[in-house]
Amino acid sequence: MLLKKIFIGLFLLLCCAPSQVLASHADQISLFSSHISINQDTSISITETINYETTIEKHGIYRYVPQRYVVNGISYTAKVSNFTVTDGQLQSIPFTQSMENGNYTYKIGYADKTFTGPKTYIISYKVKDALRRFKDHDELYWDITGEGWQIPILKTEAVIDSPLVPITKVICYSGQFGQDNQLCQSNFSKNQAQFAYDQTINYGDNMTVAVALEPNNILAFPTAMQVFIKKLVDNLLILALLLPAIGAFLLWYYKGRDWMFISANIFDQDPDKPKKLTPLFYKHRIPLAYEPLKELTPGELGTMLDERVDNQDVVSEIIDLARKKYLKIEQTTKKGLLSSKEDFKFSKLKEADKDLPPQQKYLQEQLFKTGSEVMLSKLKGTFYQHMEKATSLIAKSVTDKKLFTSNPRTTKIMYFILAAFLAIGTFIASTVISGILYTGLPMLVAVVSFIFIIIFATNMVQKTAVGTNYMLQAKGLKETIKRGKWREEIKEKRLFIEEVLPFAIALGVVDKLAKDMDELNIKPPEYFQGDSTSFAKGYALGALTHSFTQQTSRSLSYNPSSRGWSGGSGFSSGGGFSGGGGGGGGGGSW
Repeated sequence: MLLKKIFIGLFLLLCCAPSQVLASHADQISLFSSHISINQDTSISITETINYETTIEKHGIYRYVPQRYVVNGISYTAKVSNFTVTDGQLQSIPFTQSMENGNYTYKIGYADKTFTGPKTYIISYKVKDALRRFKDHDELYWDITGEGWQIPILKTEAVIDSPLVPITKVICYSGQFGQDNQLCQSNFSKNQAQFAYDQTINYGDNMTVAVALEPNNILAFPTAMQVFIKKLVDNLLILALLLPAIGAFLLWYYKGRDWMFISANIFDQDPDKPKKLTPLFYKHRIPLAYEPLKELTPGELGTMLDERVDNQDVVSEIIDLARKKYLKIEQTTKKGLLSSKEDFKFSKLKEADKDLPPQQKYLQEQLFKTGSEVMLSKLKGTFYQHMEKATSLIAKSVTDKKLFTSNPRTTKIMYFILAAFLAIGTFIASTVISGILYTGLPMLVAVVSFIFIIIFATNMVQKTAVGTNYMLQAKGLKETIKRGKWREEIKEKRLFIEEVLPFAIALGVVDKLAKDMDELNIKPPEYFQGDSTSFAKGYALGALTHSFTQQTSRSLSYNPSSRGWSGGSGFSSGGGFSGGGGGGGGGGSW
């Protein structure tokens, strides 16, 4: 019975024992004492006294000192110098230095000797530019131990001397990285601050201190230029992420800027006249134009406006075929029990001939491939292949007319592929650099670089000087229609409407033109007729034009197979925490 009571008592004692007793280690640091002195050049001199104990054979210890640290997302390099190690009798102890995982790694001890029991290591070193300047104070924000120690530290102390500048405030953080258990104690006098932490520091724990100094002092901080240069040097890897964007800019500067005539006459189309690349930030004067261009088809003019061939450019070519009396467009209405269904009928008036541009000839032939009449609804889901071919023919036509230095479609595709490879490479590099510098800033820089790459890639289509003048005329005609200036300037309004309607579709201002047509009560062109019952019900010509443009663009480009499934500072207002200062690092034994 007595034996049973003793066993139960021992069991309860073990259960109630402190965790650090249960988690005993073969080696430990009984005291980690750091003495830091603030120097006039804003460097700090550090002396760490480490009382190490081991029950197993060891050669010595490691000390890791971070080579980089991050302040407000900016990476800084810690310049460590004058590193020395002695024992308790001030006898020198050998060490080797290397760089591992962004840390200065010091392997301290004798490779051919081991020991057990207690041993004292006195480590001294200097860190350059350790202080930070704020509006109302200067500050040392420093990790005393760092959270990387692989052996427990039973007690931690720190003393910070500031012989040249009075101390105005101190604070101390302790516990897991990013947290504060508020168990660190601190006090200070005019020129010295003391800190103590009696809890065990295990791997992931830290003790961090912040010391505020009186402003307007004699400390010699680096000049603004020196700080700027240091930031550049310390973050060269981040700046390297901007190289793809810089390369994209240079490529655009020499290969993507449009050519322009030196003469200001935008109606001059002589390619032999003197010309130059458009200067940076140059703004062209846009004159109003009151008649469509005779040299270009509507789809070609629309391509000059935005450097791409849209569905509306192809639709405008079909309307132009009607204007040229190759076909006729009629609105039809099929009545149902509950509603009526609107459709459009294309009727062939004559065969395509050699007078037509290639894209219009192709459209005329494909629209009436099965007969002299065809309903728009019957073309849905079958005509999309011909739309693709028509867009290619428009792009080829403006290239053959030497309005672009290369085919705008293939140029955009080529540079978007190049931009994709550059973007992927930039993001991979940013991930690697983020791991090296321990900051997420490279990812942000990569996003900025990606945006610039895309901007320049979309502007690599280069117009010739003649093409630039046609682009300016396209903008002038568009502005004339948008502002409704033709209503006052043009006398033959019906003739103007018939000629300009296809161009208004290509330039994206057909709705504004249609609205003006309705207000002026202009009858529809002969080549574009609405259903008589619809007009009797007040179906306006503007609505008819809008309806045709939208339906034709959707129906002719509809591809049924393309549908997918649906379905800072240690005294900041936000509060500080353990870790996040300079210094720190960690260590272990070997």
